[in-house]
Amino acid sequence: MDSTSSLKERSQKLFDEGKFTEAFPLLKKVVQETPNDVNLWANLAWTALQLQRFDEAIEAYKQTIRITPQSDWVWRQLAKALLDADRLDEAEKILTNARSLNTNSPWLLRHYAELYHKQQNIPKEIELLEKIHESGEANGSDLTWLGIAYNYHGNYAKAIHFYHLSYAKLEDTAPLFNMGLVFNNPEVSQNVDATDAYRRALALNPDHQRAKEQFEVTRQKLVPLANRAKAVAMDMIQPDEYFQFYLSPFETLQVEPGKSADEFDVKAIQRAKKRLLQEIDLNDGKVSWLGDHSLDRSRALALENELHDNHKRLYHRAIFQNSRLLRFLTRSDIDHFLYDDDYFPKETIELLEKDQGFSSFLSKPFAQQYNLLLSRALERKMLPVVEVLFDGRRWVLPEDDDVCFEGANKQVNNLVSLLRAEAGSGEKKKPSLQALETFLNQHALPGIFNLLPASLRSAHTDIVAELRSLAISCYKNHGDSDLSQSVLNLGKLFHFKSTERNKHLEQDHKKIAEKVVEERKDEANLVFGEERSFQITKDGIWTANRFLPASSVNKMRWGITRDTGTGKYDYLFVITDDAGETIRASWCASDKREANSTKHFNSIEQAALSYLADAAIEKMQAILQRGQSVVIGPCTLTKEGIKFKTQCLFFKKNQFVGWTEVSTEVRNGQVIVCKTSQPKVATTMSTRETDNAVLLPIITLIMRDKKP
Repeated sequence: MDSTSSLKERSQKLFDEGKFTEAFPLLKKVVQETPNDVNLWANLAWTALQLQRFDEAIEAYKQTIRITPQSDWVWRQLAKALLDADRLDEAEKILTNARSLNTNSPWLLRHYAELYHKQQNIPKEIELLEKIHESGEANGSDLTWLGIAYNYHGNYAKAIHFYHLSYAKLEDTAPLFNMGLVFNNPEVSQNVDATDAYRRALALNPDHQRAKEQFEVTRQKLVPLANRAKAVAMDMIQPDEYFQFYLSPFETLQVEPGKSADEFDVKAIQRAKKRLLQEIDLNDGKVSWLGDHSLDRSRALALENELHDNHKRLYHRAIFQNSRLLRFLTRSDIDHFLYDDDYFPKETIELLEKDQGFSSFLSKPFAQQYNLLLSRALERKMLPVVEVLFDGRRWVLPEDDDVCFEGANKQVNNLVSLLRAEAGSGEKKKPSLQALETFLNQHALPGIFNLLPASLRSAHTDIVAELRSLAISCYKNHGDSDLSQSVLNLGKLFHFKSTERNKHLEQDHKKIAEKVVEERKDEANLVFGEERSFQITKDGIWTANRFLPASSVNKMRWGITRDTGTGKYDYLFVITDDAGETIRASWCASDKREANSTKHFNSIEQAALSYLADAAIEKMQAILQRGQSVVIGPCTLTKEGIKFKTQCLFFKKNQFVGWTEVSTEVRNGQVIVCKTSQPKVATTMSTRETDNAVLLPIITLIMRDKKP
């Protein structure tokens, strides 16, 4: 039988070799023999933790604490075990105890950060990880988690920054892969940068499955985009615009940079300078190997000094060896921004990360050239080129971002101003949806604004706000909820990034949709047989292939009669427009079908009064206001009142009733008009046979309420 010392020795050996499954039963046995051995209990707890036997790990750490209660390390380890077991409330209490023993321990802050991460308290997690970073104690894992926290918090620039710092601490796949995910985020949309990050991760670990998958998904999007951009990017920048912001001494002097940055042949440089100056003198200031570009002698002479500076020589060399970067900086070639299986600028990216001097050296000429190219692409509506320029490899310092987008800012703000002018005119004059759609397409507004990066998102906000304003005007100023909703729908062409703005737009859509439903609740639709429909909507009246707009309606009449002999009900509905065009609907029903038919008839009557009557009434009002008269059956309407004749014993008497004395009543298909103070002074007319008799009660109310 093994002695205690032998068991202890064997368990320690297995523990040191990482053979936790074999070590675990031995450790459980040996701690029973030596219950006060702190190291054995700690080993048992750690082994259980590695085997994910969390409850046993927790009990082992608690036993360790009983032996050495002042060890902040053991308290922290117990907290870690509780965190791994997702027993968060207990873990928080244990961390409080550990904090009282050692407030400044980086591990304590790490465990607190993990607690806040699991509690989804991202701001507190960031605060703790930032403390570790500021103390100088942050390792690569801390910085990766800080990047992840900022990513969850929506601060993508910070996330990428800390992934870069993490990779600089320890070359690992985790920060590179996570960096790729951030670049792929639609709010960042730097997909070429994402492929570079995935390729760097795969260079470290070719078997990284998720990096492989994400890389391939992104690559499949970028290859056709690169082809589209190449197809339209011809002659964007003219030769006389080349070399404005950067001139390579190696290309201009026609010398090779050497196998290393330290190699520097002074005599070869001097000979090259002499040859260049002779070329300038003999070729009217032009350099044939630069495409006859004009080059000032002072600028040519300065190139030699660039090569004498060790740092600048290194940076010029890095650019010269990256031919696509060189051609972008000198000739605005877009290939640097395109995904290509044969172009992976790993060395340039890593030099940018490791050498701040190179970033500063490259940033300004890169930003100036980028501004020229992007401005030209926007001006010519070359959307594939705009997209690839936004997609990544924009290697500038944050302080030079404004330079990159100087021209773009002006152009997008001009586009916002154009739409603002359209929205302004829409407040006074009802806009045409077709004209608005043409305007958006003519200026490629959705295509351009959907590509804008974060630095230009305020313009995106403004453009959608103008559409929202125009939609509100269509409803409030012009009373057209359908047009209002259609204008709001145009806002959906813009893939808006702001959650708050999307919320406002959704609320607007909901309100307008409710108004549309309310305004259309009285619409009526009948079908006669299989071929003929009869429909009254807010827009007008339809039947078969004929349509009368609501605004054109001039006359209307309807009514129901009953044939006492046959017991059948006869329904009639007639609408006439300004040109005399008439739409007529009529049908018969038996006693059994009368209730259903009358229900349909009433729905048509309600629809006509809701959607068609206003136009006819407004036209009659306009005639009366001009001092002219309107005839409805036996009545002649004037601005002052109604004239009609009444039957006396042997003759008819002309009557005039002022509007304040006019009373109307609809009874059994008849409109009765009488004088309020003398009810016998009256006349009647049929709603079925008399044009606009059905409107007379409404006109009476309107004219009676008018001030004299």
